[in-house]
Amino acid sequence: MMKKHLIYIALLSLFFVSCSKNKAVELDPNAVQTDVDSVYKLMENHQFNAEWFGGKFRGAYHNSDDKQMFNGQIRIRKDSLIWISITAVMNIEVFRIEIKPDSFTFINRLEKSYIKSSTQFLRNRIGIDVDFEMLQAVLLGNDFPYYQNDVFKLNTRNNNYQLSTISRRKLKAQSEEVEKNSKILVQNILVDKFTYKIDKQTVKVVGNDKTVLRINYNNFQEIGNQLFPHNMIIKYKEDNKTFIEFNFSTITVDEKLRFPFRISKKYSEEKIDERKSYKNNKE
Repeated sequence: MMKKHLIYIALLSLFFVSCSKNKAVELDPNAVQTDVDSVYKLMENHQFNAEWFGGKFRGAYHNSDDKQMFNGQIRIRKDSLIWISITAVMNIEVFRIEIKPDSFTFINRLEKSYIKSSTQFLRNRIGIDVDFEMLQAVLLGNDFPYYQNDVFKLNTRNNNYQLSTISRRKLKAQSEEVEKNSKILVQNILVDKFTYKIDKQTVKVVGNDKTVLRINYNNFQEIGNQLFPHNMIIKYKEDNKTFIEFNFSTITVDEKLRFPFRISKKYSEEKIDERKSYKNNKE
């Protein structure tokens, strides 16, 4: 049986070898860009963009003592809704999650319970300023929207450009509460020199040395005329032994999707204290 905290990591979210056959992709042979603004703009222009996104995956949660396998689906309506279903042995659903820009609902089939909260619960639980837009970006392999983009320094590392900053602030907030609690990010992004896709990034909050999010994107395949990483690894703990991985087998884009989400009357609501969650996380 999967540990309950698996879902909180899986939400980052969000974060391998693909079950589908690789498709050859022509790389851009253009001259190397050396200006930081040009590199950022090229990365921005090559971000994955779809009004509707659907993906099926096989996943694994790893820690120093255990490895737990699971299957799942992710469906996204751009800027509106993220829907996640996690299934275990015999394809039985154990969790279903619905995330909107201002709300988070989690159904636990195992315990016949559910949680309804604001997205502030996620920020408090994880310790990073995770909101809907950031989570959507992580799942699609994109940079975080509505953050400063003129604060990066540029370096080169083998086949990557490195965009780094020690102070990145959010420019847009969905509410006064979010704006008040927004955190300053330290961020490093490795961008492929040929495809301008993000290969890897690390994110941490200024003043919080214990919370570091590391995301690796691999096995890019062509979906329509875009590249999508069928291979994702998301590390959350400092020890690097705790991480979650996804292997996407099926991807659909711009096909209208359903987002079924009904809570049984037999399920009990699990009450949470968001302030207590934040306190426990800091400890």
